[in-house]
Amino acid sequence: MDDSAKPSDEPRAPFENVAFLESAWGRFRSGEAVPCPRDEATFALSVDGAVGAYRFVCTRCGLASPWFESGSGGVRVRAHTHEGEHGGASGA
Repeated sequence: MDDSAKPSDEPRAPFENVAFLESAWGRFRSGEAVPCPRDEATFALSVDGAVGAYRFVCTRCGLASPWFESGSGGVRVRAHTHEGEHGGASGA
């Protein structure tokens, strides 16, 4: 893997901004490919159906959004966590 594809220790921006997350979610739901601002690869959507939550994960660098819900009131961030922030689960 080349260095450009490795996860970095950069802040989780732009996902610290809920407006960016809402925009990405709206574009994704309308069928657009949403590019990662870090490396321009597309985001995949991770779904936890048991709790009705979603998370974007970059298909190349692993940048991940916090888990969020979407409903009539808009997007609601469930939690900001650093666990698995680069796409992979941490721990056992």
